Amino acid sequence: MTTIPVSLHIGAHKTASTHLQKSLEAAADQLAEWEVCFLGPKDLRKDGIPLKNRIAKGQTAPDMAGDCDELVISEENLMGPQFKATARKPLYPQGAKKIAAITEALEGADVTLFMAVRDPATWLASLYAHEVFNGKACDGIAAFCGAKTPEKLRWSDLVAELAETNRVVVWPQEEYAGLFPRIIEEMLGEGAEIDPIENRVNASISGVAIAILEQEGPDRPEPQKSARMAKAKFPVRGPEDKFQPWSKSVLAASRTAYEADLNRIMDLENVTLLRR
Repeated sequence: MTTIPVSLHIGAHKTASTHLQKSLEAAADQLAEWEVCFLGPKDLRKDGIPLKNRIAKGQTAPDMAGDCDELVISEENLMGPQFKATARKPLYPQGAKKIAAITEALEGADVTLFMAVRDPATWLASLYAHEVFNGKACDGIAAFCGAKTPEKLRWSDLVAELAETNRVVVWPQEEYAGLFPRIIEEMLGEGAEIDPIENRVNASISGVAIAILEQEGPDRPEPQKSARMAKAKFPVRGPEDKFQPWSKSVLAASRTAYEADLNRIMDLENVTLLRR
């Protein structure tokens, strides 16, 4: 069977994944000229066919790529639930197992995984805000995180597990804009260049809006509609308006632990860490 290179972008959530996906979508004609097929959320969700369903139907990587010689897949939902405060490894507790099963079942694929990581303090805040927006959590960030405070979280545990079965390319979300050209080269090959889309895709929700939604509770009618109204009424006009639930000491501890964790990732076998 023919084997083709497959770049599988798996997230993480809240790390500018949508911006990367939309940039790749916008470059569809360019990718086609390079004989690269891109499958993103439009192809794999809702009206599309999920990756697991494609594999179950017997599609190989070359089948999915069609007339192309390379395949790029981007779907951050493949790793399952993002965070479970009660789990021993709370970051994507099922992630490595799910990805290993997918890549083992995908025939004709030489897979490289791609993922971004993020300072746990800002990542958890963004994740919690998303849950509040959707009416799934409103009891405060402390209840959401439980005993898993930001400085205790280790992306390196997840990356190490992923690297047991596939090569992994990792970058910090905080450096995404500057690393964009290198990420694209890693995905598409040396010398490959595409233009990033100009605008940020998902705007932040303000601290005031979150406070209002928390007060209304998870049982509020039409939670997403009320969240959109609160977001529009109390927008983020500057950094001071963003939802930021942590004290300065928690932020500092998280940042220190995160930098140490990036160093651990850099030393892992079968892993490439991109830094500016």
